[in-house]
Amino acid sequence: MKKAFGYLPAVTATVTAIISLPAMAHVGYTDRNFGTFDNIHSTAMLSDQAVTGNYGWIDGTDSDNGDSHKLRPYRFTLAEETNVTLTFEQATSQVSDHLGNVSTSQLGLKPGFSLYQGLAHLAPVKADHDSAEISVANRDPGTEGSFKALADWSIGNDPGELNGTPIPASLSFFKYIGHAYDGTGFGSDGTPDGKVSHTFMNLKPGDYSVFVGGTDYFAQEASNPDLSTKYGVTATLVAGVVPEPEVYAMLLAGLGLMGVMVRRRSMH
Repeated sequence: MKKAFGYLPAVTATVTAIISLPAMAHVGYTDRNFGTFDNIHSTAMLSDQAVTGNYGWIDGTDSDNGDSHKLRPYRFTLAEETNVTLTFEQATSQVSDHLGNVSTSQLGLKPGFSLYQGLAHLAPVKADHDSAEISVANRDPGTEGSFKALADWSIGNDPGELNGTPIPASLSFFKYIGHAYDGTGFGSDGTPDGKVSHTFMNLKPGDYSVFVGGTDYFAQEASNPDLSTKYGVTATLVAGVVPEPEVYAMLLAGLGLMGVMVRRRSMH
């Protein structure tokens, strides 16, 4: 039986028969790269994504960690220090599995996410996964996976080779920055509406990972018919400083002046 952190929704001793599926997922960012940003105001949105089950994020808040298979990782890169607002919202998405089978995810996700500095291994190096020998060796015995929602964590890959040169297994490290989750419990956003948003101020240049999953702790019970249901999610990233009204006014005035100059030239 699991014990959630005290400030998250209470989990009582009545929880029984909680399922722990094997941690077999590989961490990747396919179709989940927001891009590279500087301090200029810009927005990126990623849709047609889904998480399996409605408990992946909150499962990583207890002492035996969480299975990364129940989350979706996103990434972005900052070219300079700036503010970043991340928003994740329930959605209906057309999603494909690893075999290319397309299905429609359903509404109902109660999203939570954690932001970390660092990236998982990228191709052509082998991808990280919870059941890699180096991952298991690097965490406490008896844990469900490597994912930690509220702290630094690491996960590793399998040995491989590149152009005939052996590549040993190694760990990827994620430095915890912060989190947010949908709901009414202490530390949540206070509004259980299938949407969560948080602004991180003055993030340093570098690579970042965001892990997103469900926050319904009781959705892990074996009796839950939606234990393996795909829940759709749409993600939005807003980076950079929003210009003040005076800046907009100056910009519009400058555009107007340019228009006058162009008209005068055309008259001559």
